[in-house]
Amino acid sequence: MDFVNNEWRHYKIELEPGMISSVHFKGERMDRVFLLMSIPSDDRDEWTEQLELERKAKHDAWLRAELGNPPYKYSWGRVDSEFDGKGCVSEIIVTYDE
Repeated sequence: MDFVNNEWRHYKIELEPGMISSVHFKGERMDRVFLLMSIPSDDRDEWTEQLELERKAKHDAWLRAELGNPPYKYSWGRVDSEFDGKGCVSEIIVTYDE
């Protein structure tokens, strides 16, 4: 377990080389999963907004290949590809409905 805050817990997992995940639980229920694909600049500890937008484009292409065209809304929740300029990160976010 990487983090605990009251009823929230999250775990970081490397699913496979080049794919990092953070799984978040609220109590015993999985709330969301964050996925991040590596890009070459990660190895150099280099970050720019442009590089992060390239990561988002990589995520978008992967989601289209795996799930088709967005939106990705399902009976159990949704899948989004987001760029967070404040957090300086692009991620795929799988959110589970209650």
